[in-house]
Amino acid sequence: MSLTRKIEARARVIKGWIMLYFGRATGNQHLESKGLAGRPGNNMRQRSRRIKAMFKR
Repeated sequence: MSLTRKIEARARVIKGWIMLYFGRATGNQHLESKGLAGRPGNNMRQRSRRIKAMFKR
């Protein structure tokens, strides 16, 4: 993965965390749920990369 893609991926994760905590702080459930979807554990891109990495070994 190139450096720019790594930076973009990390920015998406950070954006998700910010949305999650900002949604919790303001009581905005929609914003909080969007933040939860952006977390690394819920991200399908990262899951697919982990599965691909497993088969490369």
